[in-house]
Amino acid sequence: MGLFSLFKSSKPVYTDRVWRTTEYALQGMITDAMVAITRKQVPVVICFFEDELQQITKFLAGKGVPAMALRDYSMQPQEGVVLYASATNEFPLTLAKQTVAIFLFGHYPLPKKENEYLQKIKKVVPSAPLVFYSSLDEPAFKTFSGERLIGILDKLGMKEDEAIEHPIVTRSMQQARKKVERMVRNEIPATSEEGWFLKNINSK
Repeated sequence: MGLFSLFKSSKPVYTDRVWRTTEYALQGMITDAMVAITRKQVPVVICFFEDELQQITKFLAGKGVPAMALRDYSMQPQEGVVLYASATNEFPLTLAKQTVAIFLFGHYPLPKKENEYLQKIKKVVPSAPLVFYSSLDEPAFKTFSGERLIGILDKLGMKEDEAIEHPIVTRSMQQARKKVERMVRNEIPATSEEGWFLKNINSK
C-alpha cells in the first residue's frame, strides 16, 4: 500500500493519513499496527464511536489478526497482539512501561474533546506516536470541501490504495473541525460519526 506525500516537512504533534475510502483507511491502519508488532511495539487501535469499535473488531477477526480488547490487556498481557478500544475506556497505566504506538480511527468532530483525550494518553505514554487514519468518504469531509480535495488528488494521480500525509492536510482538517465546533453548542451523543453529524449538524 503506497503513501502519497506532497512535500517533505516536519510532522505535527500527531500525524494524519487520509485515504479515499474507509475500507482502505482501515486496511492501512491495521497493516501499520502489524508492522508495529514486528518493531516490538504494542499497537493500540482507538476509535471514538461504538459502531466503529464493532467495525474494527469485525475487521480484525475477518483478517485473522491476533487482537484483544484493551480493557483485557492489564489482566492478561499478551505479546504480538493488536489492542483495540473505544475512547470511552480509560487508558491503562500498565502500558506506561511499554513501547506503545497509538492508531486512531478517525478524528472526533469536536477538537477540544479530542484533545482532552489525547492529553490523557500522553500522560501515560508521552513518547508514543499518534497517527490518525481518516478517509474522504467520512461525514466531516463530505460536509467541508471533501469533493474539492478529491478533485485535487485526482489531478495529482493519487491511487485508490494510497494515502496522503502532510501538515497541510492536517491543518485543513483542523480548520474544518473548528467550524463544526462553532456550530455545536449542546452536543448530542451518538454511536457513529454519521449519526453524530445527523444529530448535531445536519438537523440544524
